[in-house]
Amino acid sequence: MSTYNGEKYVKQQINSILSQNDVDIFLTIRDDGSTDNTVLILNEYSKLTNVSVTIGENVGFRESFIALYSSLREENSNYYAFSDQDDEWLPEKMIRAIEMLDKNGGKKPTLYISDRYIANEDLSKVTGKVYDNYPPYDWNAAPISRFIDSRGAGCVQVWNKAGQKLLEHYTPYNITHDEWVSAVFTFMGAVVYDERSFINYRRHINNVSGTTNTDGNLNFFQKLTLLVNKLEKKQFSQNIDYRAQLLLNGYRNQLSEKDIKSLTAFAEYKHSFSKKLYILFSKKIKVTSSEAPFNYQLMKILMLFTNGL
Repeated sequence: MSTYNGEKYVKQQINSILSQNDVDIFLTIRDDGSTDNTVLILNEYSKLTNVSVTIGENVGFRESFIALYSSLREENSNYYAFSDQDDEWLPEKMIRAIEMLDKNGGKKPTLYISDRYIANEDLSKVTGKVYDNYPPYDWNAAPISRFIDSRGAGCVQVWNKAGQKLLEHYTPYNITHDEWVSAVFTFMGAVVYDERSFINYRRHINNVSGTTNTDGNLNFFQKLTLLVNKLEKKQFSQNIDYRAQLLLNGYRNQLSEKDIKSLTAFAEYKHSFSKKLYILFSKKIKVTSSEAPFNYQLMKILMLFTNGL
């Protein structure tokens, strides 16, 4: 867990993690330079034998999480997971993830991802699950297709020891932790998806990430105008070229030739019209699931030619 000025909710989250059913928990926390009472709260938990707290300087949540999984790990753990500071885990979250990892992964590097319940600020109301209103997703699609349309927030990611060793092979820089972990397992491991949810995903004004959709009440022309504005401002950018280059830098020797070719196209597409055409027309690369709505596919194509992928 990485924390930053989380005094309002961090106790509830830590308690929900330490109260997991049928699992021995070791919680590693890195504080990213909080200026409120978060550090005082963490110091109380640091007295527990299964909680380790490091107080660091403010480097931003990306580098803070990367530091956590790359150097602040518990060596004897069999499974690893990220946690946000402001959600609430249901008691069976980890054991359900472990059951699916053991069943579907074995000794192979495997990542577990589940859905999330969307909850209001005080967790008194759940309005559904995150992926209820998303386009259909094929978890068995080719790695490059799933890389383009990556799913799986860090707060629901759990992986096994073999997966941890895979991640330790290369430490990236300036990339969101969940995007990176998803990418690595998509190409060099396995990903198992659980449509169930075992986490209350708290939505409030200070969230770093955003999931709720506020465009639902707009008419077609308003939505089109909003889409164009967002494309111009690169608000949909997934840093796909940067992620592709990092994978090539760190794992080229473990990638197949076809994956190297596809990733190279994405790594270089911003400066090459021919690479854009290759991405668009290659039968091996799907912009999104073939079952997704037309406007979703169109948006991806527009993103490609405005360098917004």
